[in-house]
Amino acid sequence: MGVYNLLCPLLLTSFLQLHILTGACVSIATGFIGLPASVSVSESTRPRSVVVEFQVQSSSLLPTVNILSVNPELAVFETPIVNPTDVSGIFNVQIVLNGSLDYEKASMVSVRLGLVTSSGSVEQTFHISVVDENNTPQCEPLFQLPGVEVHVPENLPVPVTLYTVLASDADRNDTLSFSISQVLPNSSKGQFHVSAGGSIISSQPFDYHTGPREFMLSVVVRDKQGANCTGTVRIKVLKVYNLPLDLLLVSQNVSIFENQGPEDIVAIVRANLTIPDVFYTFVKDYPHFKIGREDGIIRTAYNLDLEAERALAHSVLLVRAYSVALERSATATVTVNVLDVNEFPPFCSPSVFVLEVSETTEVGSSLGSLTCVDIDISNQSVSLTLVDNRLALLKFRLKDGQLLVNNTLNYDSAEMATNNFQYEATILATDTGTPPLTSQVRVLVSVTPVNEHDPVFQTLFFSVPEGTRPGTAVGTVVARDTDWPFDNIRYSITTGDAMFTIDPEGGELYLGGELDFEEQQVYVVGVQAEDYDQDMDRTNRKRGTVDITVQVENVNDNAPVCDPISYESTIFSTLSNKLPILSLSCADADSDRLTATITNGAAVDRFLMTGLSLVSKNVFSYVVDGVYDRTMFEVTISVSDGRHHTEAVAYIYVVPWTTTVPTTTTTTTTTTAKPPQVVTVMSDYWDPEPWFVVVVTVTGVLLLLVTSLLIWAILSRVYGWGPKDEPEPPSNKTEEIGKMNTEASLDGTLSLSKVSIQDDLMRFDGKAQDPVSGRSYLFNSSTGERRWL
Repeated sequence: MGVYNLLCPLLLTSFLQLHILTGACVSIATGFIGLPASVSVSESTRPRSVVVEFQVQSSSLLPTVNILSVNPELAVFETPIVNPTDVSGIFNVQIVLNGSLDYEKASMVSVRLGLVTSSGSVEQTFHISVVDENNTPQCEPLFQLPGVEVHVPENLPVPVTLYTVLASDADRNDTLSFSISQVLPNSSKGQFHVSAGGSIISSQPFDYHTGPREFMLSVVVRDKQGANCTGTVRIKVLKVYNLPLDLLLVSQNVSIFENQGPEDIVAIVRANLTIPDVFYTFVKDYPHFKIGREDGIIRTAYNLDLEAERALAHSVLLVRAYSVALERSATATVTVNVLDVNEFPPFCSPSVFVLEVSETTEVGSSLGSLTCVDIDISNQSVSLTLVDNRLALLKFRLKDGQLLVNNTLNYDSAEMATNNFQYEATILATDTGTPPLTSQVRVLVSVTPVNEHDPVFQTLFFSVPEGTRPGTAVGTVVARDTDWPFDNIRYSITTGDAMFTIDPEGGELYLGGELDFEEQQVYVVGVQAEDYDQDMDRTNRKRGTVDITVQVENVNDNAPVCDPISYESTIFSTLSNKLPILSLSCADADSDRLTATITNGAAVDRFLMTGLSLVSKNVFSYVVDGVYDRTMFEVTISVSDGRHHTEAVAYIYVVPWTTTVPTTTTTTTTTTAKPPQVVTVMSDYWDPEPWFVVVVTVTGVLLLLVTSLLIWAILSRVYGWGPKDEPEPPSNKTEEIGKMNTEASLDGTLSLSKVSIQDDLMRFDGKAQDPVSGRSYLFNSSTGERRWL
C-alpha cells in the first residue's frame, strides 16, 4: 500500500510534465494526490515531526489546506505546510506535530482536511493509528526528589502504614511492583516492607528514647518491562508528650465529582475548638490535594480528570493535627472518592459505513463490524441501536457489532431509483453514563443490479382482416420484465413467415405482404424478447420466446364463380311448375351464402329462382286461339354473395305438348353453341335500413303484380285466350316420335334429346290439324309459330 501511495504521485507528475513539454492543453483538476487512508505514528514521536506528506492538485497559485476537524479533539497538529513543486498545479503538503500523541488517550485519530481554491473546495479524511510505546512509570515528583518526609508518633500501634507511594503507568493493562532497595540504618532493614499497592508498613513500634529517631528508605517502582522510577522516604519519629488531640471527625469518607476545577473543597478536618494553636498538615505528600495549615480545609490542588489519571478514583489522606503549645497531635483519615462525569460520547470505528453490495446478497451476510469504546471510566459498555428509515426498514440488523443483511435487498423499484439505489440507516452508540451520551454512525449501502428475471409475454394472439395493406400495424407484442429499468426489452422475430416484421423497441408487429384468407388462415410468428442494461455485467441478458398466432379474418372479396356460365335446357310444355328446369353450379371462395335473381324482365314473369334452381312460375300453354307461350326463353340470372355478383345465362327450349297429362319431364343439355354472356361486377353495395328494404320490396311486388295482370288482360282480348275444352292426346305418330328419343329418369320424368327431336321435326312436312277445332295449320319448328290454313 505504501509503494502504491508513492508511485501514484510520481506517475501523475511524470504524466503532467509530459503534457506540458508537448504543449498539450491539460485541464487541471482539484484534489488530493497520494493522501493515504491511514498512517501509523508512534506515541514517542517528537513534536515538529512530519506525520504524513502528500500532494494536492490545484489551479490556484498557492492553494490553502486546512485541518477542518480532529476526532477526538487534540491540539497536536500545526497548520499544514504547502510548498509548490516543479510541476505546475502540483503542491507538496506536510502535516506536522506540535505536540505528542498519547496511545492511552487516543489510539486512533481521524483528521479531516479541506483544500480551498478559487474554484471551490475538496475534503478528504485520513486516519492516524497511534502505536503504543512502553512508558516509564511515573512517581510523584516530591517522592523522587528530594524525597518525602513522614512524621510518626512514637506510640502508634503496629503494624502501621507510614506512607503510600504514588506512581502511575500510562500503558494500558500494565501493572507496577514496589520494592525497598535500601534501609538506613541497616539494623532496621527488617522493620519495613512495602505492599503490592505501594504502602510502606512498619511491623515494629517506634521508640523515641531508645530506638532510631530517623529512617531513610529507598523505594523502586517497576513495570512489567523493567522500566522504573525511584524515590526516597524519610521517617522521623516524634516524641509523644501527652494524649492525642481530640478531633471532631477522626475518619471521613467523602465523594466529589471530577473536573470541578482547582481549589474545590473536598473535606474539613477540625480539632476540638478549645485547643489553642492547632495546625494541620498531611502525614505525607498528596500532590492532588492540599490542606489549609490553620483551617484544616482540604482542597483539590488542580483539576482532577479521571480519564487522564484513573488513579484519582480513590485516595486515602492522612491528616496530622498538632498543637505546638500543648505538644499534642492526632491523625485523621479522609477517604476521597472521585466520581466520573459522563463527558465523552462513544468513539466508533469506522465512523461511517459506505458499502456497495449486490441485490442478491444472501440474508445473514455480514457487511462489516463496528467497534465502539468510551473513555469515560464509569462507562463499562456501549449499546448499539440500528435506526432505519422507511426505505431501509428491516433490511439490516446488528448482532455483536456485526452489520448483517436481515431481508432481501431490492434494486428493482421506482422508489429505490429515486433514492439513487441506496439504503440509508443510522447506528446509535449509547454509553451507560448519566446522562447517557450517544454517537451516530451513518450507514450508506448502495445496491448494484443483478439481472434476475426473464421477460414474460402478455400478448399471444392477433387477428387481422385479409386485404389489409402491407405496412399496417397488426398489433403490439407486449412483454414485461420486473428487473429495473422495467421493461427494458428489445424484440425480434426468430421463426415464422417473412410476412411480418416487428419494431425492436416498441414491439409493434407490422404486416409485410398481402393476406388472403382463402390461401392461408393462420400464421405463427416466433418472437423473442431480450432485456438489456439490467446488470452490472452488461453481457448478462435474459430472453423469452413465444409463438404469436395471427388469425386472418375472412373478408368478402371474391365474386361468385359459376361453372359453366351458360346453360341450355329443352323441356316439354307439360313439365310441372314444381319441378326444377335446371340448377346452377356456382361457388364462392369466401364460403358466403349465394342467392340467385332473374334480371331480364320477360323472364321474371315466366320463371323464378328457388335457391340456385330455375323453375317455371306456372305451366306452359300452347292453345290455338288461346294463350300460346313462346317456345324459347333467354334467362339472365344474377348470382350474388351479398356484396359481389356474377351473371349466368340459361337458354330454355319448350316443346309444345297438347296433352294435359304430363308424361315427360325436363331435358337439360349443356352446350356452348352460343357465346357466353358473363358480367362479373365487383363493387361496394348499399346497405339500407331494414324497414326501407321491406317497403321497397312490397312496392315492387305490387307494381309487378299489377303490370302482369294488365298484360294478361290485353293478350287475352287480342288472342282470345281463355278456358277451353281439354285437347285430345296426340296421335300415335307423335307419341312414337317422343318415345324414340326419351329416357326414363330416376323420378319418373322423361328427358328428350334435342338432337333427336330436331331430326324428327325436320322429317315432318309442317302441316298439322288441330284436334279440337279440326282446322289445319302449318307448324314452324324453329320458331314455334303456327299458320292457319
